Amino acid sequence: KTTSKYILLTENRLITDMYQKEDNITVTAAGGVIHSPRYPNAYPRNLLLSWKLLSPPGTRIHLEFDGQFGLEEADNGVYDFVEVEDLSETSTIIWGRWCGQKAPPSLNSKANMLRVTFNSDDYFVEKPGFKIYFSMLVNTEVPLSLEELDRTIAAFESVEQLFRYLNPNTWKHDLDSIYTQNTVPFYTVVDLNRHYDDVKQYSCTPRNYSVNLREELRTTNAIFFPRCLLVQRCGGNCGCGTDNWNNGCNCRAAKTTLKLHEVGLNVRSVSARKSMLSTMIFLTHHDRCECECASQPPR
Repeated sequence: KTTSKYILLTENRLITDMYQKEDNITVTAAGGVIHSPRYPNAYPRNLLLSWKLLSPPGTRIHLEFDGQFGLEEADNGVYDFVEVEDLSETSTIIWGRWCGQKAPPSLNSKANMLRVTFNSDDYFVEKPGFKIYFSMLVNTEVPLSLEELDRTIAAFESVEQLFRYLNPNTWKHDLDSIYTQNTVPFYTVVDLNRHYDDVKQYSCTPRNYSVNLREELRTTNAIFFPRCLLVQRCGGNCGCGTDNWNNGCNCRAAKTTLKLHEVGLNVRSVSARKSMLSTMIFLTHHDRCECECASQPPR
C-alpha cells in the first residue's frame, strides 16, 4: 500500500496536490467491497486510487457494480472515471473505462488478478460515486472435491456471499426466490432466518443450565430453596463439519461473571433451629464462550 501527493500535467492543465493511493487486496471465498471515498456521497476531487485484487491460483474474480452509480461524464476530454484491467504475466486486458449514471455490467476475470482504478479531476464531482462487490470464482474446468467444497462454503459468513460464489450471474434472483412461500415437488422453500437461529442455538454459546445449589456450592449441611437455579453456562458444538468436531475440541468459558442470587437457607446442625433464612449467594455465569482444541492452545 502506497500513498503520495504529486503534480500532474495532463490535458494541457496543471493539476496540483493530486492524491494517489494503491491497495493490494487478497480475494477470499467471503468476497468483499470497494467503493469511492465518501460513498454514497460526492467523492473528493484530484484522486488517483487503485485496487489490485488477487485470488488464489486456479480461481478467477467476479466483479459486480452496485446499481447506484454516478461519476462526472466526459466533457471535452475532462471527466472522472473508474477503469477495470485484467492482469496476467503476459498481457493486460482493459475491460472498460466508465463514467456517467449507468452502472457498468458485471464481469469475470480471465486470470486471477484485476486492477480497479478510480480517477477524479479538479473540476466537478458527482454522487454517489461507485461501489463494487468482488468475489472468488473457482474454475469449472477443475471441479472441487466434496471436502474442498465443504471447506470453501464454511468460509462464508452469510447466505448472500454463498449465493454470489455459487452463481454470480443469477445470485440476486436465487436469493429472492428462496424466501418465497411457493413449494415445489419433493421439498419446501428453506426458512433461512430459522436456520440462522438454529446455528446460533447449537454452536458454542452461553445458554441456560439448571444447577443444583448444594452440588454447585459443595455444601452438604444446608438445604436451599429453591433447590436449583438457572445460570448461563457454555455449551454446544465446536467445529461442526470438520474432521475433529467430535473429539479434541471443548466449548469453554472465555469470560465469566459472578452474580448474586437471593435464596432461602436452612443449615442443619445440633444447635440450629429449623427455620429458613434469606441469604445471598454467588453463582458463576458465562458471558462469552470459545472452542478450545488440542491443535489450538487456549488464548
